[in-house]
Amino acid sequence: MVEQDIAPAMGSTGKSAAGVRVQFTTPANIQLSMYSLPIYRDFTQRHGYDIGYRDIGYLLLVPHDRWDRHLESVALQQSMGAPVEVLDPIEAQRYVAFDSKGLAGATYGPWDGIIDPHMATHAWVSMGKTLGVEYHLNTPVTAIERLHEGWVIHSGDTVFQCGHIVNATGAWSADVGRLAGLEVPVGPKRIQIFLSAPIEDPRTYPLTIDLATGVYLRSEGDRVLFGLDNLDQDFGFSEGMDWDWMEHVLLTGVDRFPWWGELGIDRKGSWWGYYAVSPDNNPVIGVNPGDPRWIDACGFSGHGIMHAPATGLAVSELIADGHVHTLEIGGFRHDRFETNIAVEGNIF
Repeated sequence: MVEQDIAPAMGSTGKSAAGVRVQFTTPANIQLSMYSLPIYRDFTQRHGYDIGYRDIGYLLLVPHDRWDRHLESVALQQSMGAPVEVLDPIEAQRYVAFDSKGLAGATYGPWDGIIDPHMATHAWVSMGKTLGVEYHLNTPVTAIERLHEGWVIHSGDTVFQCGHIVNATGAWSADVGRLAGLEVPVGPKRIQIFLSAPIEDPRTYPLTIDLATGVYLRSEGDRVLFGLDNLDQDFGFSEGMDWDWMEHVLLTGVDRFPWWGELGIDRKGSWWGYYAVSPDNNPVIGVNPGDPRWIDACGFSGHGIMHAPATGLAVSELIADGHVHTLEIGGFRHDRFETNIAVEGNIF
């Protein structure tokens, strides 16, 4: 494993909101969650590592114009074994205070919640080391050469040889692909996550999303983590906090969450990072059309840590067995963008 940063989880993974959920609209994404979430839920029992999993839930607040379609997706989730509850706006108020104007109802996923991305990544690294995986940190890839039966990877004067390459470099995946002359349909977009000052409400807020606007929040200790992902922005490695965007987020969300008007902001506790975004906000998982020895696993558009266990399984089966047999990943293939494959509706 070759990593450009000096330690694991220094990039997008460590800077994510680290939510995990089953509430998707397409079978492909639901099955990734239905495989991955039980692993996270039982991680300590399975592997002996605490990864900070907490089933605080996801609470989706649904406007009238999305309600019927949303209920169809709930029926799909439940048919695939996902525990999802349908609530009226009054029932949903027990989790967090909000203005119910314009809402038809809400759904709550009791399996959903959060993990600690740093703890989870370091657990995977520790388990990998026991299996003989070599981790080369602070080792950016500078050149890639194709051989007749494999690859040569350069990091300055350091050289590695391998039969297959797995490109799981997130927002940098297209740049890495270009080193080998391959196209990877993924680009970087900046995300920003804001942290409030301490609040007095003793409740633990689930990861709550207003589907009418896209604003979200969840508890972070005695504070509130909140944001709004700007997926309409241009691709690029923009850096730093945009405090004008924070004002936009607050103004967008205050009608739904009136108490935001009195919310103090911890500017030093807020942070930014990158999403690796594909044209349809779904991951690219599979053999790159340009070379059968190159596997892409990227473009998760904010769902990378959430679906990492399922993705790792799929990639390992592709390399070891030549095909994926435990999961169905056809909906994530490289050439799907000009087809009529169902596009995920619950992208937040």
